[in-house]
Amino acid sequence: MVTVQKDTMVPNAVTLVIEREDHTVGNLLRMCLLEDKEVLFSGYRVPHPLEPAIQLKVQTKSEDPGPVKAVDTAIERSVATLDKIGEAFAKAKARH
Repeated sequence: MVTVQKDTMVPNAVTLVIEREDHTVGNLLRMCLLEDKEVLFSGYRVPHPLEPAIQLKVQTKSEDPGPVKAVDTAIERSVATLDKIGEAFAKAKARH
């Protein structure tokens, strides 16, 4: 489950609470978001080690495309990258 909380103090910023995820997904999305030239800030934190959730904070330069769209794009790019890695692995596995 993902919850989007608009930041009332910082313009063009949201915090996404992503349940049942940890540093693996948080760091992947953070790094992918930082490659986007429209993203000013991207960071995540795990509120508590026993709480299975991350909080991903994203701020963009403007509302268009906006932070939610930036996260959507980062997810699409991450999936595409993982697909390429999976294909390369399958080819390498077939050679052995």
